[in-house]
Amino acid sequence: MNKGIKPEDYVLRATDYYYKGEFGMAIESLDLAIEIKPDFAEAWYNKGLTYSVLGWVEDELSSYNRAIEINHDYAEAWNGKSSAHGRTGQCKEALECAEEAIKIQPYFAVAWCNKGAALSGLGKDIDAIAAYDKAIEIQHGYLEAWFNKAVSLHNLDKLKSALEAYNKTLELKPEFPEALYNRAGLYTTIGEPDKAVADLGKAIEIDPSLRYKAMSDEALKPFLSE
Repeated sequence: MNKGIKPEDYVLRATDYYYKGEFGMAIESLDLAIEIKPDFAEAWYNKGLTYSVLGWVEDELSSYNRAIEINHDYAEAWNGKSSAHGRTGQCKEALECAEEAIKIQPYFAVAWCNKGAALSGLGKDIDAIAAYDKAIEIQHGYLEAWFNKAVSLHNLDKLKSALEAYNKTLELKPEFPEALYNRAGLYTTIGEPDKAVADLGKAIEIDPSLRYKAMSDEALKPFLSE
């Protein structure tokens, strides 16, 4: 550790490493910041983000927990915990953490989206849509919220509204393979086979692995091209 370097400098250095994709070096820099200042909540939170990219969920959660121990009102850390729990299918915990983040920061669009994802995972798609709508109200062009809203509407067989939400998603990101794939499935349900073929073909062109998914999907399998 170099004398005279502040913990904040190590965090800045870690951020630089993070955006270069040098995640191990980012963790090392954050550890140096924490060595100087053990109660540096931002450094612990950034460790959580870095572990998230590495897929080390237990270390990610441990880092967010430490940030929250230091600063209970750290909305971003609560939201990080929500995301981590959501990725491991712990929807109840994900919901609780998202709600904590929203309690602290009511206009936190990402936390509202995470709340929606947790509710959907718990089979509460009507409530999930309300959460996605709040995220979209805060940040109208929020791609993930629009896509997730479309999926929840689709789950509820609200096909016209789901189509509108998929259309908005694809307006925001035309090369979104999962949205194209899902919209293709919706088109088969409402009797628009030509549009289903076009969407499915484009989805597979962007992400060839979706061909294998379609092969086991009874609705879409007939629309696969040779």
